[in-house]
Amino acid sequence: MEAETRRVVTTLGDVNVDLGFVLPHFPREGDDNPATAAHWSGGGSGLNMAVAVARLGATPYVIGRVGNDLAGSFALQTAQAHGVQVSAIQIDPGAATGLCGIVVTPGGQRSFLSFRGANIYCDASTLTPSLIRASQMLLVGAHALLDDPQRSAALQAMEMAIEQRCVIALDLCLPAVRVARRLIMRLLPQLWLLTMNEDELRALLPGQSVAQALDSLIGSGVRHVAIKRGAQGCSVASVDGRRLDVLPPAVPVVDTTACGDAFSAAYAWGLARGLDLSQSATLANLMGALTAMRYGAVEAIPSGAEVRSRLSADIIAHLWPSST
Repeated sequence: MEAETRRVVTTLGDVNVDLGFVLPHFPREGDDNPATAAHWSGGGSGLNMAVAVARLGATPYVIGRVGNDLAGSFALQTAQAHGVQVSAIQIDPGAATGLCGIVVTPGGQRSFLSFRGANIYCDASTLTPSLIRASQMLLVGAHALLDDPQRSAALQAMEMAIEQRCVIALDLCLPAVRVARRLIMRLLPQLWLLTMNEDELRALLPGQSVAQALDSLIGSGVRHVAIKRGAQGCSVASVDGRRLDVLPPAVPVVDTTACGDAFSAAYAWGLARGLDLSQSATLANLMGALTAMRYGAVEAIPSGAEVRSRLSADIIAHLWPSST
């Protein structure tokens, strides 16, 4: 994609409040397990990705929905405090804000108990051609493909993005692959970027290796693909035939919540700002790794200053041209 002056990004996905518990081990049914720590955080793929691109210099808007409750107020305040524009977030008069209970075990692995609440009822009322026209890209969290009316709003946003020549990036999640695999496969030719982890890859393309999957997805019309591989970093591909495996920086892992969202948003924004595959993968791996060093979701995503301190001058020049 040619370099552009626009720095607006629209994300469409869930907006949640997360309640995380740090446990010595995952509980069995009937257990009474004492937590060693607990924390509140803003979360959800739509909000997490918006905060990640804000850290990298974008101006993000979120199309999402929260309830008219304390959790909704907390989510909106958190978004604004982290540089996210909230004018496209809807307030549901009846449904509660989405809540996610997160159990984190000593290895940093997280398990979710998700109540999607008002997210499901997100509609197209705050989706406008002017917002998409002003956006350099549309970032969609695949939870938005699970249920109507949110699914219809996401599909309408994608159609509008195509009309307005705004590139589309889709970040998969395991529930969406399980429920909406056929829909996802039909959407592939519309996607500028598709990101996923290895569990999602196995569900989307059973029996295929990472290398085979990259070839299959590029052959299906996706221009860029990135597969998140945890401690092994990522495997990426583009329509011009380039394929790369890129290792992440070594960091102490505390909590992997939001690492995938931070990675996907960073990879998309890096490509959009003119970074090559290696640079984009380096940036995305760094964002995911730094996020894993802290508990929580939004609050764990690293600051722009922290990211810049670990990047080369050529990457910084693309992301923050005014600072060079």
